[in-house]
Amino acid sequence: MRILLVEDDVSVATVLQKVLTNEHYAVDVASDGHAGWQFVSSSHYDLVVLDVVLPKLDGLAFCQRLGECAYNMPVLLVTALDSSTKKIAGLNAGADDYITKPFEVEELLARVRALLRRVQTSV
Repeated sequence: MRILLVEDDVSVATVLQKVLTNEHYAVDVASDGHAGWQFVSSSHYDLVVLDVVLPKLDGLAFCQRLGECAYNMPVLLVTALDSSTKKIAGLNAGADDYITKPFEVEELLARVRALLRRVQTSV
């Protein structure tokens, strides 16, 4: 399974990449929304793990663009913005799930597995 991780915080990206790689996922990392979009445009991903607050193209706009371009991979938003309004905006923008920082790694992995199960059962 291929995962695109779009995260501008280098320390968070490094930890998440290591955790996901240890679970045997192939992980590409982009440090801003524009770079993430270039990855999505040129490769197939089974899941996008996406920060909301990103330089160049924020996570909500990224999600909306995925929908407009008919990409159908699930999106897990990861962010420090934990208000209900922000969660609703993320889900309305097209995200499939939402987790707030700081989070337990095991919870993130459980959410990743759940989203990937949905992909596998819909094929």
